[in-house]
Amino acid sequence: MAESRYGHLILTGLIKDIPHYTGKSIVAHDGELDTECSMGYHCISKPMSFDRPHSHDFAEMLCFIGGNPEDITDLGAEIMMTLGDEGEVHKINTTAVVAMPPGLKHCPIVFKKVTRPLVFLEISLTRIWKPEGMPEKPPEDN
Repeated sequence: MAESRYGHLILTGLIKDIPHYTGKSIVAHDGELDTECSMGYHCISKPMSFDRPHSHDFAEMLCFIGGNPEDITDLGAEIMMTLGDEGEVHKINTTAVVAMPPGLKHCPIVFKKVTRPLVFLEISLTRIWKPEGMPEKPPEDN
């Protein structure tokens, strides 16, 4: 049998167990994609938060996607996201992509209410991405 020319492009070893997410995640943060891009696909099914404000020297897209494949627009969650040095807070309650340019300070991101699982997809335009901190405790009800 002839050697495959493109088989190396099909990546199957990216599945990870990350305790604060539901189920398995797909993670390529250490150059596995062999391009200037990294990504993480996670499922969130309970309130949680990423509290530490930070920025990156690359563009990053954070995608909040409803977990129902028949209607991904039904997010099933309320997320509060802080952007910029001014601490501008945005409420996300429908499927959305937050497209952040390099240098934009972001966080906290608070998954305040989660009524059904949703997809949290992060795409970063860098070969290597290191997390800025693990999620904190679930947010307290106000």
